[in-house]
Amino acid sequence: MKWSVPRMWEGKTVAILASGPSMSKDTAEKVRAAGVPTITINTTFRLAPWADMFYAADARWWDVYWKAVSPLPGLKVTCESDAPFHLLPELLLLGNSGRTGFDPNPAFVRTGGNSGYQAIHVAVQAGARRVLLCGFDLRGEGHWHGIHPDPLRNAGEGLFPRWIEWYETLFKDLSSMDVEVLNCTPNSALQLWPCVSLDEALLLVASA
Repeated sequence: MKWSVPRMWEGKTVAILASGPSMSKDTAEKVRAAGVPTITINTTFRLAPWADMFYAADARWWDVYWKAVSPLPGLKVTCESDAPFHLLPELLLLGNSGRTGFDPNPAFVRTGGNSGYQAIHVAVQAGARRVLLCGFDLRGEGHWHGIHPDPLRNAGEGLFPRWIEWYETLFKDLSSMDVEVLNCTPNSALQLWPCVSLDEALLLVASA
């Protein structure tokens, strides 16, 4: 079903839990305890089945995991029109308006080549005042859960430099907006936004 992101998180802090090697159950539970809206990326739904949104761009990922995600209460979102909507009727579809930068139209995302990039779009379009990035390592091999099973693609070092270049265009566009992005990923290769510990970031949330 085609979808447009509503301003459902106006002025709030939103956490995005990606799938890098640094992601953990402990990280997910800290975010849960803080009570902030949460988006999971791909198979990180297994660490946070309580999340408000499950985002995955890859249609093949939905082919593999639709049955596991279906009973979960959060929104299910993609930007791939060939995802298995016939199997998962509640799956919501955003348009793809290109690869770089930020699209303010809440019915579209720019892809950046990866779901984490797109989830930042969604958080900002939903009205987030602050976005926390967890599991955005963009270095090393694999994910916190190991490699994806066939036929899913596994990101590697060859892709990460290109992704970071595309993130630079998102950083540029968001810099003129009233939104704060904090990278809470230890030793992340994504150095565009301030890097702080998750504990520090959640203290900001608690004191707001």
